[in-house]
Amino acid sequence: MSYKTEQENFWSSEFGDNYIDRNQNYIVNIPFFSKVISRTFGVKSVIEFGCNVGLNLMALNNLLPRCELTGVEINSKAANELSKWGGAM
Repeated sequence: MSYKTEQENFWSSEFGDNYIDRNQNYIVNIPFFSKVISRTFGVKSVIEFGCNVGLNLMALNNLLPRCELTGVEINSKAANELSKWGGAM
């Protein structure tokens, strides 16, 4: 696939594939998002662009189980892993 920017090419390439292996644990994101959520009210949906395999979305799902989550990912390997999780559109 041909992308418009150098960054799109970068993240859709092997570097993006390898990023999946280096980042596997969503639990470490929970304290950060817990702090963020404590300063919000009534969050019903979240969309993340460049979500990789969805670690941020998984942390948010843990904290906001009724929230509608959507992830957009350019790297096909990461997008496939995200769809296997099934917790985000």
